[in-house]
Amino acid sequence: MEISDNDIKKTRTFAVSLFAFSVLFSVTAVEAALFLLAGALVFERCQAGELPLLFRQSAGQPLFRLWMFYLAAGLFSAVFALNKGPAFAYLPSDLIKYLCFTVLLSSMRKEILDTMLDFYAAGAVLTAAVGTGHVAWFFSSFGTFYQRAGAFLNPVRFGEVMVIAFAFVLSTALLPPKSWLPVRRKYHLAAIVLIFVTILLTRTRGSFLGLAAIPAFMFAIDSQLRKRLAAWIAALILIGTLAAVLNPHLRGRIVNTYTGLRGTADSPSPGRLETVGNKDSVGINIRMELWKLGFAMFKDHPLSGIGPANIKSSFKTYHPGPLGIQEIWGSVHNLYLQHMAERGIIGLTALLALFGGMFALALKNFRAERNAYTLWALALLPAYFIMNVTEISFQHVHTSFAVFLALAASTNSVIKENAA
Repeated sequence: MEISDNDIKKTRTFAVSLFAFSVLFSVTAVEAALFLLAGALVFERCQAGELPLLFRQSAGQPLFRLWMFYLAAGLFSAVFALNKGPAFAYLPSDLIKYLCFTVLLSSMRKEILDTMLDFYAAGAVLTAAVGTGHVAWFFSSFGTFYQRAGAFLNPVRFGEVMVIAFAFVLSTALLPPKSWLPVRRKYHLAAIVLIFVTILLTRTRGSFLGLAAIPAFMFAIDSQLRKRLAAWIAALILIGTLAAVLNPHLRGRIVNTYTGLRGTADSPSPGRLETVGNKDSVGINIRMELWKLGFAMFKDHPLSGIGPANIKSSFKTYHPGPLGIQEIWGSVHNLYLQHMAERGIIGLTALLALFGGMFALALKNFRAERNAYTLWALALLPAYFIMNVTEISFQHVHTSFAVFLALAASTNSVIKENAA
């Protein structure tokens, strides 16, 4: 059966649109879109008799060697894992991340980018509106801002997803496509405010750090944007201050970040930490304890680590008592310490090399052409790296896939039509 080139193009456009729209809130939909996109790509090459070319192009993508190093490091760690079952079972998730970036890079042609932009913006606004609406409904029902924004996801993951979207709408507002009408520009300006407020309502400290890093990094790298950025930064600080005044839970979250860190204490008894400090600083103290635990695992297994996805099965060995309200944790809530603990120094080196390659590619793209896509990827990555200090965002679909979307869009936006 032969399918026309036009039908393949429509399928590819639909898959990219679904991917961009759903990456903010649905693992099922975004993975379905990814596999549909991969299927369309393979079918197109098979029909043209160019399947070997597809593999050559995959091997020629700019991060191929760094991805292979990362995948090999994970396999090496799994071979020497303490518990090999979950270690090998986890490896396909690493492979899917590689396939995601490769498929997006190969499929998201330049002519599709504007469509992707519209659907990602729509998904971001919808997700932010639902998250903010959830908090507003809770306030109208109970008269308190205790509820955190977290539509479709837990507040931490939701905040990270919104930070990625914030980088996107700020980039499009600062460097809008020349073809945009004033109404589209106003839509994205309104989206900046909505998404910013939504991030504040998640009350997630890691997201706050990422949120602050984005305009700060933009200000540092592009002197031409500084005047407009300064106005936006001032406006956002004003909005944030007003939100903190009106929302005592948000205000307490910000203030207790310092007092919680200063008040971090050792466990009440060896190997136990239930709650330390007030309720706003317990999360900080639990993370500090998890970080100590991750480093202890690394010291015992410095080369290959304890194995991917092995923290949960090894937790009781290093922490016999409960931690907070949980008996066992499967994450140390720090991507870099997680890799040190699970994959050793080799795994951490592979991760840092991959992250360095991603940033270098984004910087190269931005230097080649200043546009919304290249600014999005370049400003997003430092914030993403920072957010991974308090979470393991790279290991979650919603966040990692969105970052790959930004980097693929950035790369393809500077490719000449004949090269594509």
